Amino acid sequence: MDPGELSEGPSGPGGAGPEHQGYAPGYGEYPSEPVEYGPPGGYGPPGQGGYGPPPPKPTPWGKIVGIGCGVLLLLLLVLGGCAALLLVTASGNVPGADGIPGTSQPGSEGQEEGEPSGAEVSANNTEFEPSSLYVSGDYTSVEVSVTNGGTDALDVNPLYFTVVDVEGVEHDPREAIAMDVNELDVQTLDPGQSASGAITVAGQVEPERVLFDPVFTGPVEVPVT
Repeated sequence: MDPGELSEGPSGPGGAGPEHQGYAPGYGEYPSEPVEYGPPGGYGPPGQGGYGPPPPKPTPWGKIVGIGCGVLLLLLLVLGGCAALLLVTASGNVPGADGIPGTSQPGSEGQEEGEPSGAEVSANNTEFEPSSLYVSGDYTSVEVSVTNGGTDALDVNPLYFTVVDVEGVEHDPREAIAMDVNELDVQTLDPGQSASGAITVAGQVEPERVLFDPVFTGPVEVPVT
């Protein structure tokens, strides 16, 4: 066969290639570029038409923060309950504070609750004298004198008094505290000591009696003269 003559391949002369180019007879020309085949199934390195490994999942920060806040709130509730329990226990063991007027404890100095205090009280009508805190309104004052005739210390406080008018209506001095410049001071009287000052109530009142009812002792009631 001449070098320039085409060979006859399995599909006839049309499928033969030039013999002088060095190709096997009957298969035509080989491609000029090599053919690369990826892994079966269509997966290959990223960027070459295949599928790479799945991207990492984002960190659920919202869920983590929410769980942390819930745990912190639960911890605060537990600590608050423990603190309240400790306060209740402490208050049960120590019902009052020593040395503070108006907070004497029953039996702390041999005096039982409801026992007469030994206080000697007198009350007289007096004029209301406004203090620097007075702004407006009507007030009625009664001058009282208290002497500790007992054997234990006696707490004196304007809030321990009640003014009863001629109609039997009781008037609390809470609404008139510090309105009279001569108001009775908060103090503790030792046996034999005395104190005096004004007890003031709101409104125009015609006083008939004064009730002195210190803490943990029996009340003392005297007329207003």
